[in-house]
Amino acid sequence: MTSKDSVASDPVALVVGGSSGMGRVTALRLAQDGFHVVVAARRFALCEEVVAEIHSSGGRATALTIDITEDESVATCFSQIEHQLGRLDAAFNNSGRTLGFSVTTETPLTRLQETLELNLLGTFRCLQHELRLMRAQGRGAIVNNASIAATRGFAGLQDYCAAKSALIGLSKSAALEYAPFGIRINVITPGLIATERYETIRAQPNSPIEARLKDIPVGHAGSMEDIAATVSWLLRPDVSFLTGAVIPIDGGECAK
Repeated sequence: MTSKDSVASDPVALVVGGSSGMGRVTALRLAQDGFHVVVAARRFALCEEVVAEIHSSGGRATALTIDITEDESVATCFSQIEHQLGRLDAAFNNSGRTLGFSVTTETPLTRLQETLELNLLGTFRCLQHELRLMRAQGRGAIVNNASIAATRGFAGLQDYCAAKSALIGLSKSAALEYAPFGIRINVITPGLIATERYETIRAQPNSPIEARLKDIPVGHAGSMEDIAATVSWLLRPDVSFLTGAVIPIDGGECAK
């Protein structure tokens, strides 16, 4: 579903995983900053809600379904972008999550495989399609969402840390390959961010959040707006000399 049936005149930005959390807030920010935003996720009804919110503020947006673990779903989503909007100028690949907590010797191989699927292979699928569309038009900018776990270890989350570390390697290699074609690829590594689940987890007995807060030099969690503002800046066409970078959004945690 789209807010217009012809080729988009505004620059088009895709937000994968845009139905909630950091993706939703970033989609709203990109619309505010003049993009026609494609809000894509598995839960189409929630994507439509984000699109309706963008429309109510005078922005332009399109809701699409995507399951990054399925080749056909990813291909269909990008085909719809190409045929409905005719262009893709920017993309925020914002997918992934942890699937469990255990020491390495007790982590099932199946969980490692599923974690890689959600946090690495899914973004790889999207990245391939994004690069093909952007190369054809000779320009584009992409931001991949990794995690502070990509640059430091967390005991019990070795599968997630491995997947997010690999995402940095993927992004840097692709940035080198496609820089000659006017395409920039950067990575953000968020630290502790106050998402919708943050207060729920913080309220649990023996929550790990309080200990994490003590490790953050600025003394508090980041906001989803912090993520949105950074992504929007990285996707701007006038930020033309920045590619292959890893941008920590962690309140100084990784500077220690």
